[in-house]
Amino acid sequence: MSRLWQLTRCSLLTSRAGHSPVCLRAGFHSVLQPNQSSRPVSTKHTMSLTKTCPSCGGLLPTRLPVCSSCNWIAGVHHSIPYHELMGLPYSPNPFVVDTALLKRRFLEAQRICHPDAWATKTEPEKRRALELSNTVNAAYKALKSPLHRIEYILKRNGIETEEADQLDDIELIDEIMQAREEIDSVQPGNPERLHGLRDRNDAKMSQLIKTIEGLVAKGDWRETKSAAVRLKYLDGIEQAIRRRLEDM
Repeated sequence: MSRLWQLTRCSLLTSRAGHSPVCLRAGFHSVLQPNQSSRPVSTKHTMSLTKTCPSCGGLLPTRLPVCSSCNWIAGVHHSIPYHELMGLPYSPNPFVVDTALLKRRFLEAQRICHPDAWATKTEPEKRRALELSNTVNAAYKALKSPLHRIEYILKRNGIETEEADQLDDIELIDEIMQAREEIDSVQPGNPERLHGLRDRNDAKMSQLIKTIEGLVAKGDWRETKSAAVRLKYLDGIEQAIRRRLEDM
């Protein structure tokens, strides 16, 4: 659609006396109050992310539907992968994430969509900023850790992980029970023993993470879920060690 046609469609229509003018544009609708900017606020969730602002045509500073030039902002549809939202590749393997780049993209995104940055804007804009900021937070949390990341990837592929998912590896179950007993038996003032337990657990987690990376690359979702359950239990050991160290 040409820019001229878009501008033609955006016209101010004056309704009956006492009513405010209305600005119409494809995908947008806003009622203009006296002394209020005619800046449009999207009433829809963006189905796909673009590099240019659909309002002013300028380049967007991030992958988010937020334009710092004209203060346009929109929500994002749940079908958009968190990877795309954060400017990270989903293919060929969504489990492989550059966490340092993820953090930079997270900070860049929050800089332009955090509710504090929109505190003086209109109520619809403030609501959109809060919604978008929450989505960015959820994306960062889901992609930051290997456990949450694989749970998110499985969910996108129609496989839910549950809190009650049980291990089917008898040997690993025995190792986890022994590790928890050892953590509980560590006396105060003996963090070296906990650090040793953590090192052994970290090695097991690293090996399992490499296994999951290969399973995701092959699209073997049944085995990926089994590995994700094992990772969840090993992560539980890590959290138990961390709590004991904090208590010392």
